[in-house]
Amino acid sequence: MPIVPRYLLKQFLPTFLAGLALFLGLLLMNQFLRLFTTAMLKGLPLAWILGCFARLLPSLASLAVPMAFLVAMMVTLGQLSDSGEAMALRAAGFSFPEIVRPFLWTAVALSAVLLLVNHKTGPEGFHSFRVRISRASQKLAKIDLDPGAFTPLGPWRLYAREVNKGDGRLEGVYLVRPDHRDPMRVNAARGRLTLEPGVSLDLVLEDGQLQLPNTDPERYVSGRFERYRVHLPLAEPAPPRPLDLQELNTRSLRARIADPRTPRDKRVEYEVEESARSVGALSPFVFFWLAAPLGLGLRSRARGADFASSLFVMFAFYGLLVIGISEGRRIPALAYWAPWLADAAGLAAGLWLTRRAAAR
Repeated sequence: MPIVPRYLLKQFLPTFLAGLALFLGLLLMNQFLRLFTTAMLKGLPLAWILGCFARLLPSLASLAVPMAFLVAMMVTLGQLSDSGEAMALRAAGFSFPEIVRPFLWTAVALSAVLLLVNHKTGPEGFHSFRVRISRASQKLAKIDLDPGAFTPLGPWRLYAREVNKGDGRLEGVYLVRPDHRDPMRVNAARGRLTLEPGVSLDLVLEDGQLQLPNTDPERYVSGRFERYRVHLPLAEPAPPRPLDLQELNTRSLRARIADPRTPRDKRVEYEVEESARSVGALSPFVFFWLAAPLGLGLRSRARGADFASSLFVMFAFYGLLVIGISEGRRIPALAYWAPWLADAAGLAAGLWLTRRAAAR
């Protein structure tokens, strides 16, 4: 790589990585309290929180990467302009396109990666995150048994006349699953309760009686035992739930769009989502055409003007994207095209600014 592009990228990368860490941190904070609270209540390790963050990163990167690229490019070019290095490069024979070309290839590479992230990796990672949260919510960290009272344990009800909370020993035990299609009843003189990691526990009973359902609903089959071990699942498998848009990869969206059974309003929603993912993936490429002339073209700038200008571009772009998504859902004929308003407006403004900057 020639020395000038290498120098420019060396100035760009630290700012880009710092901005990426900042924006990812801000986006992750939205989930941190929820994950931390769940981990504390369920007794989950730090590795569980980190695993959740890892599953969220691809979907959050679809926002953080373009924003970090825009800020880093504006700041880098602004510093070159303020220090006189941009003028020196122009005086040495480097044209405007030659100076900004390394950033163009960086924008193209980031957009290519984001196309994969937005259409596949991000939605699948978010789905894995939702499944992980759902499973964690079913975990039981501890059991508080009160003597002389029924304690719900998932679909079961457990009664003990006396409870030793230190070692889990029980006296006068009665266990029933009243709402199940095949109800079972167990009573025993004594027992011991042991919580296992996850969503189950072991109950070892001694000197008791077991009652099982009979083909005749008015009868039971019963038998006595000296020692009986019961493995209790504390939660039924979570019922199937409709997946959110953020959990569906684009292949699944297209399959639902093509399915004639899909309601029209849902089909429109899926078309808008597919389009918006492509628009967001191409945002680094659009931001390049805006940041290049703005970063090098601002003659007089106050301290922090580059960062402020990047925030303005960012809010304008995502504001137009929100408007496009809203109009696409409101007008079915524009479902696919309306979200492209942000990219179209950004490219039009960027090309106009770039032509002016290159003509100087």
